[in-house]
This record gives sequence, C-alpha cells and structure tokens, in this order.
Amino acid sequence: MKILIFSSLPPPIGGVTKSVQNLLQALKVKKIDTTVITNYSSYKLLFKHYDVSHIHYSKSWKRLLGLILGKLVAKKVIFTLHGNNYKEDFLNRLSIKLADGVIFLNKTVESKYSSKFKNHIVLGSIFVEGITQINIVNKKYIQYKSDKIYLLVYVFNRQYLDSKDIYGADFILENFSKLNNRYMLVLLDINGAYRKEIKAINQDSLIYIDHEVDFLSLLSEIDIYVRPTTTDGSSVAVQEALMLGKKVLASDVVERPAEVTLYRSGDFEDFKEKLENLKETEGFTPNSIDDYLAFCNQLLDKKK
Repeated sequence: MKILIFSSLPPPIGGVTKSVQNLLQALKVKKIDTTVITNYSSYKLLFKHYDVSHIHYSKSWKRLLGLILGKLVAKKVIFTLHGNNYKEDFLNRLSIKLADGVIFLNKTVESKYSSKFKNHIVLGSIFVEGITQINIVNKKYIQYKSDKIYLLVYVFNRQYLDSKDIYGADFILENFSKLNNRYMLVLLDINGAYRKEIKAINQDSLIYIDHEVDFLSLLSEIDIYVRPTTTDGSSVAVQEALMLGKKVLASDVVERPAEVTLYRSGDFEDFKEKLENLKETEGFTPNSIDDYLAFCNQLLDKKK
C-alpha cells in the first residue's frame, strides 16, 4: 500500500503534528510506503500515484484543497477530523462529497457527524506501534517538594471558540486559589499567552513555563495531568500521561479514555470534588496501526 499524507510536522509541536508524527512512525514499523506533503514546494510529489491520500488539515479550505489534490493521485481519499466541530458550510459540504472516508477521534464526535459520511472509523490520535519506547530525556523542570501535589496544565495558545477559552486556562487560573494549598500548579504556556494572568496566583503555588519543553520529561515529574479544555479531539497529551501511569482529570466535553476521571466542564465544585477523589491509572494501550490499515483496505475494496 502507498499512502500520501497532507499535514504539517513538528515544529511547532502541537496535538495534530505530534499525532501525524506518531502515525508516520507506526506506518514505518509496518513498512508501509508513505509520503508526506508539508507545504506547496513539495507538491511535485503529486506526480506519483498512491492508494490512499490522508488529509490532516483543520482549516476547511486547506482540507478541501488536500482532498481535491489527493483525489487526482490516489484511489481513495480520507481525512481525520481534528477537534469536535464540523460546521455545515459550503467548503465542508464539498469535503463530505469528496471524501471516501473519515476518521473520528472519539465517539462523541462520531455520534454527531457519522451520518454525514459514507464510511468512518473511530481511532485515537496515537498508535501503539508509533511508540516503540517512551524516551524520556533526562531533564528536570521541577524542584519537587514532597508535601505538594503537582498539577500540570498545558496551553498551546490563547484561543477561543464560542467565547470560551479552548484550553481552559481561564477556568484554572480563576479558581486555583480555592483549592487546598497542598496543590502546586505547573502551567505550561509555551507561547506566553497568560503571563499577565498568572500574577493573580500565589507564586509559592505556581511553576510557570513559557517555552517548549520535553513534554514526556515534564509529565514524568508531575502527579496529575489536568485537561480543562472546552472542546477537544483525542488529546495526545492525555494518552501520553496515561501511558506514564499518571492520574488524569479532564473536562467531559468529549469521550475520553476509560482511565480518565471526568468533571462537568465549567463546574468548579465538581472539578474540586473529582480532584480530591481521583482514581489510579491501571494501564492504557492506544489503538494499533492495524486498525488504520484495515480501514484503508476496506475502502480500497469498495467499488466506486
């Protein structure tokens, strides 16, 4: 099988780019012939022929362009719906007609949109074959105090959807002082979007990091990963935390892995109660790339 992928790759580091990087590694393990188009200068690769074109763009116009180009050179075209919203605009309706299949990242999104697509599958954002081993660079970001419980919140940037902070940083910053003082907030804000807001937090209860880090190393140092997002797909960071055996507390805006403790999004009292009664992580295994390849083969077997 020959697969053509339309996507950006790290840097910058983000959920989509990391998931695509993992997909490429998993396909490499299976010795699948894979080509990646990352920008317009690489479109010369379109002069070849492929079995499947896989589009990983979130912007509707880029997704549609990728589907059109992919349709010209591949037998089947698919895309992954990153996030949990798919607006019914003209460009997205065209994408529905062009796509032979779609990958949803959780069952919440599947229940909303599966009826619109001819073929679909639910797969997490990372594959077990793409993680040959969890390599943790021996970096230390925290001077650990045994009397503190360390909560990690990750913010890529300040972004809003329907007037709600997508990463939920405002929810955490506005309410953190109401928590027991044994909690230490580790805020990873790699673009420094919340430098002003952190001044409201007791600095003895805050570790603020405004640059990129080795994320797995930082995860290995904390006790709990908190995902207070107001929208989501299938968080790579959540899955990485689970694989490291960390407790995870996340908003209930989408389906999460069973090992995650959920709280009602925007409800601080529920957040506080769930934080105090977190369940232990008993182990987590992502999807296999075999599930992805089976979906591709299923599409290739279908007659037009």
